[in-house]
Amino acid sequence: MINAIATMSLNHIERASTDEFERDILTKASAITLTPITFLELIVAAVFAWSLPGRLSLLALLAIVPSMAGASLSAAWMRRHIATPTVRPNWTLIALYLIPMFVCFSGIAYRGFAPSDAAPYLIGSAVGAITAILLSPALRRKQNRRDQSRLDAELED
Repeated sequence: MINAIATMSLNHIERASTDEFERDILTKASAITLTPITFLELIVAAVFAWSLPGRLSLLALLAIVPSMAGASLSAAWMRRHIATPTVRPNWTLIALYLIPMFVCFSGIAYRGFAPSDAAPYLIGSAVGAITAILLSPALRRKQNRRDQSRLDAELED
């Protein structure tokens, strides 16, 4: 299924371009859309978290599902071809994502649970976000090594 979705997407770019330069620009344009789409989904989630009543505010998390699903499909397809890239954290991008994410989780904690119960959820969200930020580079390096070993073993066969 992952290959079918990837092939369909790549064929769309192939059909839309007339030469290699256009194909390269279309591919880059597709990559550029990822940051604003993810940011806007987080904004929508934050708005839903603060506007939906009570525990329905948890439905705000559904706004984030499309990006997570797309990123998972993309990563699964990519790992079949290259090792997971190791990237240095882009702190501007992290801050850009964390602000609406914190607003979203604050809204869920405040609207979905009694205000007296909100503090543990906010603290848990903050600790989880900080832990993810700190562990991500090490996990990506480890995944890169595993992927590289797997790809090298496939080449030897």
